[in-house]
Amino acid sequence: MRKLIPIAFIMAIFILTSTTTLFAIQNEYIVKSGDTLWEIANANGTTVNHIKDLNNLTSDSLIPGQVLALPVEMTSESKADTNLEPSRDSVVVTYTVCKGDSLSTIAAKYNISVEALMNINNLTSECLNPGYVLIISSSTGNTVSRSGDNIQAARLLEIAARHLGTPYRYGGQTPGGFDCSGFARYIFSQIGIDLPRTASAQYGIGSEISKDNLQLGDLLFFRCGSGGIDHVGIYTGNNQFIHSSSPRSGGVIYSSIAEGYYLNTYAGAKRILR
Repeated sequence: MRKLIPIAFIMAIFILTSTTTLFAIQNEYIVKSGDTLWEIANANGTTVNHIKDLNNLTSDSLIPGQVLALPVEMTSESKADTNLEPSRDSVVVTYTVCKGDSLSTIAAKYNISVEALMNINNLTSECLNPGYVLIISSSTGNTVSRSGDNIQAARLLEIAARHLGTPYRYGGQTPGGFDCSGFARYIFSQIGIDLPRTASAQYGIGSEISKDNLQLGDLLFFRCGSGGIDHVGIYTGNNQFIHSSSPRSGGVIYSSIAEGYYLNTYAGAKRILR
């Protein structure tokens, strides 16, 4: 009987190790010829920055056969328990308003005051709509300040990322389908900013920003057709932007302004966030 105990222990360790290995394999990707980081990120619902951080990459270059670790997503059970959506690119923790929520119940849940929640999110009333994203705190547990644009931009990009894969629809400006300017307009509306309807009209507002001084949340503009401004996206950092591209490209995706088509058609940027 005593000899069986060590054997059972070893078998338990083996099973645990095998299970862990299987779980790890499910979160890896083997690079194929022609793959790019932004294509892999888009297909897996993440960003280029996330993948580079996880794999300690210093460039966007990939080698066929290279094994990439991919971000592990929260399970639906975990999301239901916490309803927290931390951004890997920032220290901001957000909460998505559910039906029946009130500022007082949310404030009590996170041990902060209603006044603090209203100040952080620039709210002028306590009315909340389901789906609205509230900034709660920094990942270190300290209430964040609205003094910096990075807070507002973090929420903007978090909302935009939720719509990855939404189909392209000409004239669309709802989660059922977006064109490029409809997508930008809808995402900015979620943080209380009303943009004009078309890309050319959106190019007519905000402060002009050089390519060397881009910040998260800046609008990027392109001349893809006749020479006028006819495409727009939202800058997400590291020369990447999120936009509703085209039916052929998969609707809402991440793309790069450092290479290829969008490098050659880039027309300028405008800063809307203050």
